[in-house]
Amino acid sequence: MTKVISTKVEEKTDKVLEAMAAELDVSKSWIINQALKQYIGRYDDHLSDVRIASIGETVNHEDVRKEYGIQNRMGRKGVQRTQKN
Repeated sequence: MTKVISTKVEEKTDKVLEAMAAELDVSKSWIINQALKQYIGRYDDHLSDVRIASIGETVNHEDVRKEYGIQNRMGRKGVQRTQKN
């Protein structure tokens, strides 16, 4: 589903869009839509990085398991270690 939106662009930008659209045989809307998708994807990645960096404190997986009494798949608490002969 598509939705119509409008925006103002500089005349120079519009001329570049027109030239690109003609060369690629696509509409200006298609070029703008592709550019927005790429921009939003990069911005979303950036926001994820900022959110992760703002966490500040990390917690060891084993510490969480011990704190909440979560057992591993073998039914024992803590890390399973295999003994070498």
